[in-house]
Amino acid sequence: MTSKLAALALTTAVGLVACSGAQSPSGECLGYACDEDGAKAMFWETTEGAYEPSDVAKGHLEKVFERGLATMAKEKGFTPDGFELARGNLKRFLGEIPDGSDALATEAENLEKGTTKLCPLWPYC
Repeated sequence: MTSKLAALALTTAVGLVACSGAQSPSGECLGYACDEDGAKAMFWETTEGAYEPSDVAKGHLEKVFERGLATMAKEKGFTPDGFELARGNLKRFLGEIPDGSDALATEAENLEKGTTKLCPLWPYC
């Protein structure tokens, strides 16, 4: 997929989540509360399910997750659809990290700085 097409698809997905995100009758999103705390817990559990983050990686991820939470709040993404999209994109990001010594820390730092090619528009890749 070309980067322009990917950007268009991302913009469309973000717009759909922001405008028409389904509300959960149970008040849960993927088993988490549909709020900032629930999203943060989902981010960490998803990450720790794939990696054992180093302290360095955790520091970068904390900043990345805070920025992602702010984006989700701005885009009204604390919905089941928003959680699904964010978790899917986090899994995609984690799945694309190359092998290497603390590659998660390196890629999380790149994501924090906005220089990553893996998921430049976190939490919506």
